[in-house]
Amino acid sequence: MKTGRSIYSIPTLVLASALLQTASLAVAQFAEVDPGLAQPPFPCVAVGDYDNDGSLDVLVAGLGKKDVPFTILYKNSGGAFADSGVVIPGLSRATAAWGDFDGDGNLDLAMTGLNGLGLPVTRIYRNDGGTFTLLTNNNLTPVFAGNIAWGDYDGDGRLDLLVTGINSASAAGVAFTRLYHNEGNGVFTSAPHPFPDCYLGAASWGDYDNDGHLDLVLSGATTGGGLVSGLWHNDGHGGFTNIGASLPGMDLGFAVWGDFDNDGDLDLLFGGNTDAGFITRVYRNDNGTFTDINAGLLPVLWASAGWGDYDNDGNLDIMLMGYDPVAQVARSILYRNNGNGSFSDTGTAFHNLYLGAMNWFDYDNDGKLDLVMAGNEVGTDILRMAHNTGATANTLPSPPTGPGVTFNGTNVDLSWNVGSDAQTPVAGLTYNLRVGTTPGGSQIVASQSGSNGRRRIPAMGNRQMSRTAHLQGLAPGATYYWSVQSVDSAFAGSAFAAEGSFTMPPASPLNVSFVRDASGTVRTSWRGTPGTIYRIEASSDLHNWTTLTSLTASNGTGLFELVETPGPEIPVRFYRTVFP
Repeated sequence: MKTGRSIYSIPTLVLASALLQTASLAVAQFAEVDPGLAQPPFPCVAVGDYDNDGSLDVLVAGLGKKDVPFTILYKNSGGAFADSGVVIPGLSRATAAWGDFDGDGNLDLAMTGLNGLGLPVTRIYRNDGGTFTLLTNNNLTPVFAGNIAWGDYDGDGRLDLLVTGINSASAAGVAFTRLYHNEGNGVFTSAPHPFPDCYLGAASWGDYDNDGHLDLVLSGATTGGGLVSGLWHNDGHGGFTNIGASLPGMDLGFAVWGDFDNDGDLDLLFGGNTDAGFITRVYRNDNGTFTDINAGLLPVLWASAGWGDYDNDGNLDIMLMGYDPVAQVARSILYRNNGNGSFSDTGTAFHNLYLGAMNWFDYDNDGKLDLVMAGNEVGTDILRMAHNTGATANTLPSPPTGPGVTFNGTNVDLSWNVGSDAQTPVAGLTYNLRVGTTPGGSQIVASQSGSNGRRRIPAMGNRQMSRTAHLQGLAPGATYYWSVQSVDSAFAGSAFAAEGSFTMPPASPLNVSFVRDASGTVRTSWRGTPGTIYRIEASSDLHNWTTLTSLTASNGTGLFELVETPGPEIPVRFYRTVFP
C-alpha cells in the first residue's frame, strides 16, 4: 500500500511517548554524546575529512530559526566539534555527498536542496585546501527531496555525479534523474541514461558483479506518484541495462551495498514504502542473482539504514531507524550480524528517530565505529552521537600484494592480490586505488584517503570488491604512479602498497624494419614498450588490409619480431604494424 508523501511538512502521526529516551541515555556498548551540532527538521548529515587532518568532519544542513535554511560544516578536533567557519549557503530538504572530483586530494562537495527563497538548487563546490568555491559553468537541473551520489561510471578515473529530485513542491512538480559526466576542469555535462525520473527514494553505485564497472540501484516516486526501483548493469561503455532484479518499487527508504556474508560480492540492504507494504530486506547476491534472505528486520518508512561492523568481528551489522506504521512509533534498532546469515536485535537503546539520517564513522579514531543519528522523536528534532564503548578495537588491514600492469594500446589494466586483516575475512575486504601523474599523486584516480592510508570518507574503497582496474585514454609515452590499499568492514584503510609506476607505450612503434631475403622470407622487427600489444596487417593492394597476428614482447627487451615465408598459399604482399 502507498502512504502519503510530504515534501514540506512533517506528517501528522501518533507517536508512542513510552519510547522517548532521556538526554542522559547510556546503553550497552554505546553511550550517547551531545556534540553540540545543529538539530534541524529533515536533517542532511554528511561525513568526510574536508581538511585532511585525519579526523572525520560533519556537515549538517536543514531549516533553522525563523525558517531560514542553513549549512554548517563542523570541524572535528580530536572528537570535539566546532563550526569551521566555512561559508556554504544554507539549504533545507537537502542532500549532500563528498567526493574528490578533480583528483587534488581534497574532498569536494555536491548538494541539492531548497535555498532561502524556497527555490530548488543543485550545486557542486570545489575544495581548495578548505576553501570552497561554487562551480558556475555547469547547467545543473535544480532539485530537492532526492538523492545524490558520486561514482566513476565510465572508468575514466573522474568522479561523475548522479542526482535525483523534484523541481517544485506544487502539484505541477516534476521529478528528475540526471547523470552528470565529469569532463575535467570542473565541467559537468548531462549524459544520456535509461534511469527513470524519480525523487524521495534511494540511489547507490555498486559493482555487484565485480567486473570493474559501477552498476546502479535506484528507486523513488515518479512525477505521477508511482513507485519505481531497479538495478542497472553497467557495460563499461556508457550503457546500462535493467537486469530485472525484482526489487519492489520503493520510496521513503534506503538502498545500501555491503557484503554481509563475506563471500566476495555485494549484497543489498533495501527498505521503505512499497505498493505491497512496508519492508526492510537483505538481498543476498549469488553471482548476480538477488534473493531475499527473510532476515526478519522491522519494516519501516521515512527511514535510514547503514552497514557497519560495530563489534569488530569482521561481519557487517545493520543500524536501522525509521517509522513503524503498524505500531505507529519511531524505532532505532541495531541488528547484529551473527555470521551465519541471520541478524539479531541487540536491544541497544537509542533515541527512536525517523525522517532523518544516520552514518557510521569512527569520530574519535579509537578503532571502533560510532554513530551520528539525526531525526525526529515525538515531535522533537534531535542530533546525537552514539559513542562506541566496546572493548574490542579494530586493527588495520594489511595492504595488497603482487601489483601487475598490462598494456593494451592507450589503455592499461592494473591488478593486485588480496590484502589481509585480523578481523575481516579476506573475501570481505574492499580496495582503494590511487593513480597520479606525479609520485604520490591522485590526478587520474582519486583515492579519497590520505598518504598514510587514513580514509577521508567512511565507506568502501573506490574499487569496491574488485582487484582490477581498467584505465582508458592515457597519454602515450607518459609515466604514471599508482598504489592500492585494503579497506576493512569498519571502513579502516591499510597503508598503501609500495608505489609502482608504468610508462605508456609511444603512439607508434619505433625503428620498424621489414627485410625480405633471397628466399622470399620476410623478417619484421621493431623496438616498442615491453608488454604492449602490436598488430601486424598485410595487404596486396595497399588499400585493403587484413590482420595477420598480434604480437607481445615476452622477453622484457621490447624487441618484437615476425618471420613469414611466402609460398603458394602466401602471396607476395605489403606489411604494416599497427599500434592498437
